[in-house]
Amino acid sequence: MPYTLMKGLGWFLAALVLGIVIGWLIRSVTARRQLAKARAQQVDAVELERLRGRIANLEPVVAERDQLRAELDMVRGAPAVEPDDPLRGPDVSIAPDMTAASAVLGRDVVGDDLTVIPGINAGVQELLHGIGIRTWYDLATTEASLLRTMLVDAGPRFSPLDPSLWPEMARLLAAAEWQRFKDISESMVEPNGR
Repeated sequence: MPYTLMKGLGWFLAALVLGIVIGWLIRSVTARRQLAKARAQQVDAVELERLRGRIANLEPVVAERDQLRAELDMVRGAPAVEPDDPLRGPDVSIAPDMTAASAVLGRDVVGDDLTVIPGINAGVQELLHGIGIRTWYDLATTEASLLRTMLVDAGPRFSPLDPSLWPEMARLLAAAEWQRFKDISESMVEPNGR
């Protein structure tokens, strides 16, 4: 009997050691793949930052162009271009007034904080950052279908979320339309709190 018990214990220890070794090997292979993927994305991040810098330089020029067009239309007596014109991008303020946003929304608001939008928490914000969406403007110009795909790919924890209104709400934030944003977000909240 003690021989059989020792033999069983020996097999158990051998299986335990084998399981630890296999688990360590799988973990190291997975970690290497994740590192390679992160390094590949880092190259894209450099290009992304370069493009963001170019956009930041272009935004004041676009604002000045729009202002000059409005002044020219006013001088000519022509009606101003409609803000809902599909050929124009979202009307984005250069530097929205965050104190006004905080006053209207009733909480502290930081520029380009995606978690202000209902349904976006810190985890979803990390997912958005992972696909290159870092600002309200980035989110406003993103297709809802891409957001839905991102959430489904992220797993069952995120798949129940509905991103269909996120681009519109981000557009309102980017355009500093705080009251309209507040009205829509309050209409999204159900009577039981969510």
